[in-house]
Amino acid sequence: MANPYRIEVQVESLDSLYSALDPSPFRQRDLDPRAVEHIVQWASDAPPKAPLELQVRVSHGDDPEATEAETQQAVRNFFSYEAGILQRQHQRNRVRTIRWLTVGLTIMTVLLAIHSAVGRLYPDSRFNDIGGEAVVIAGWVSLWVPMERLGFDGWLLKDKLQL
Repeated sequence: MANPYRIEVQVESLDSLYSALDPSPFRQRDLDPRAVEHIVQWASDAPPKAPLELQVRVSHGDDPEATEAETQQAVRNFFSYEAGILQRQHQRNRVRTIRWLTVGLTIMTVLLAIHSAVGRLYPDSRFNDIGGEAVVIAGWVSLWVPMERLGFDGWLLKDKLQL
């Protein structure tokens, strides 16, 4: 097994690791957004498939409300919850992308059929040259969003899920 990639977080007390806006008990509370950003940023620098280890260093451990065990559980709960949100978002995006791709391909097919029909009806028309190119471009544009979602956005979301 590979050596774990250690992410270190320095806090004044364990309580400061949590969001001050969330009134839930510690095991159910959100983590402070700055701490989450720090952890995720460092985790994204980790070698692929390396196990991650979070080390929280407490400057002043003066009788915190949150215990070490509660903090471990809270961190697990928080990132499990966030991973679930990303998983559902990824699933919704895949369904939307298939729908958009179907619509885009339909639009592209209809526009190419129109272009072909106009080309047969008016073979030497200037409109056929200019309008035909506009129709083809409009067809490609109808596929822009699905292709972006399939490629770039899908990969980015998948990278977040793996992280």
